[in-house]
Amino acid sequence: MLQAIRSKSETYIVKILFALLAATFGLWGIGDIFRNWGTDTSVAKVGSVEISVDQVGKEARSEIDQLRQVLPNGLDAEQAKQLGILNTAVERIIGGTLLDLETRRLKLLVSNDAVRQAIVNDPTFKGQTGSFDRNRYIQLLAANQLNETTYEASVRTQMIRNHLTDAVSDGMSPPPAMVDALYRARAERRIADIVTLTPAAVPAPPTPTEEQISAYYNAHKDDFRSPEERAITVATLKLDDVASTIAVPPDKLKAEYESRQNDYQTPEQRNIEQMLLPDEATAKTAKSQLDSGKDFASVAKTLANADASSTNLGWVKKDDLPEQLADVAFSLPKGKASDPVQTSFGWHILTVTDIKAAATQSLDSVKAALTKDIQRDAAGDAVAKTANDIDDATAGGATFEQIVQKFGLKTQKVDAIDAQGHGPDGKPIELPQPSDAVLQQAFTAGQGETSPLSELGEDGYFLVHVDKVTPAAVRPLSDARKDVIAGWQAEQRKDALEKLAASMVGDVNGGKSLKDVAAAHKLTMTTSEPLSRTSDAPTAPPSLIAALFSAKPNGAVSAPAGDNVVVAQLKTIQPADPAQDQAGVKKLTDQLSASMKSDMLDAYTRTLRTTFPVQINQTNLDHVL
Repeated sequence: MLQAIRSKSETYIVKILFALLAATFGLWGIGDIFRNWGTDTSVAKVGSVEISVDQVGKEARSEIDQLRQVLPNGLDAEQAKQLGILNTAVERIIGGTLLDLETRRLKLLVSNDAVRQAIVNDPTFKGQTGSFDRNRYIQLLAANQLNETTYEASVRTQMIRNHLTDAVSDGMSPPPAMVDALYRARAERRIADIVTLTPAAVPAPPTPTEEQISAYYNAHKDDFRSPEERAITVATLKLDDVASTIAVPPDKLKAEYESRQNDYQTPEQRNIEQMLLPDEATAKTAKSQLDSGKDFASVAKTLANADASSTNLGWVKKDDLPEQLADVAFSLPKGKASDPVQTSFGWHILTVTDIKAAATQSLDSVKAALTKDIQRDAAGDAVAKTANDIDDATAGGATFEQIVQKFGLKTQKVDAIDAQGHGPDGKPIELPQPSDAVLQQAFTAGQGETSPLSELGEDGYFLVHVDKVTPAAVRPLSDARKDVIAGWQAEQRKDALEKLAASMVGDVNGGKSLKDVAAAHKLTMTTSEPLSRTSDAPTAPPSLIAALFSAKPNGAVSAPAGDNVVVAQLKTIQPADPAQDQAGVKKLTDQLSASMKSDMLDAYTRTLRTTFPVQINQTNLDHVL
């Protein structure tokens, strides 16, 4: 983006245009058919229905918020995109829209009584008596910023969808024979005696002869191939480098501080409790009891059937509350109950338990950060102008060295680096970020060439000059000798371990116990826990478990485990009996049924796409978050 806008970025007219563009970007948002739609700001179209940026953004942010609660380092917008959350969100909305269009085509309806009954039967809205609690219903809707009309419409939509999907997937259940076979395979357990052969179990390999070194080197030359390496010089024009040279006069600092007062002000916050009452008479009774000194929580419990979790709104700003409640809440003295206030949800009584006064950060406290912001703003114009001048100089035939000197660019010389960013020692080399962009240019230009001026994200620009190219080649034996010897010895150890394992397996299958065989080799044997086909046991790698489930009782098997080899003797088979675990069989049946139904519904929605064509705007999708 820097490259595209820098030609005019220093003019006030274009700054105004940028502001307009920013507002436009805020409206953009996200497919199975991707294309550019000009000025269309919808994310997708399903038949004639457009899916808006707001719909996708709300769906995606809901999932992001849930993930942030379980991820230790949180989740930013870019990470969410990389995880495919945007695509998942839009596909969910598309799936629901396809079902809605089909239900309309089929003219499926749900009566008002059915919707009402579904809400009444919802356990979420049941009170302590076990029956529907209207006060709880209203409170929960209010807490989620919903009203009855909106919520009931969503319930109706979901019920109609369920009628359609149930008709499609009902009857999808696995045959008993399938469940029985799968249950037996999953629930069967096997116990084995296990010996882990480490490299220490075999004699250390000798130093190879020159003939052996040469033979191993010739047979494994690709293992000793060095990658292509390049000597490069990176020149950077960074926003922060330019910004640090810009002086900010005190009057400019003060003026900017005053223009950003809203950024430095923390509005008053109040910790508020509220009770929601069904009618004015009950609200007046509650107010009277509070004024007589009764505890807010006990009055709320008695008259509103509300516990502390539903009365406590927590810390809120004035803008967080509906207008009818905001003025009341923020004019109350601490500890006093408000008069009853009526809204569309019912009658409210509020009380303030604590107050955090509004605060304004002083100029001194924000001086350093504000100065840096001003410097970076000013540096943007300077960097854009310099970037244009560099392009002009390059077009005019200026060399890399001349450009560096004329424009005072900072440089970094790298004597040797491969395409993965590693030096000859295999360690990563630190480059300007994003390093991938620098490496791409470094390995695109030829020897003696200079890359085009390219962006460093939003931090500036860079050039790469390729000083020297060293092609990929097999290292000569004299250079690779140490690695060749190590490789030959590792191969010898591996062969010796495999031979020892094969010998032990042969002895056990010949009638000896693994315990006796292990003792003869002065090795330690352990007995495993009951293993399933999917067990994750430290002494039993997946390759060994697979072999054990193919072995016969008392039979021996072996399997590699990294640098080790594991030998095991199957001691016990614990067969599964579905008749003894009806709950487990039912759970498996339900899982298989759900999977089959999901597959059927996926196939059904794919079919609906032929009736209601789906188009997704990838450009708008990329701007949702």
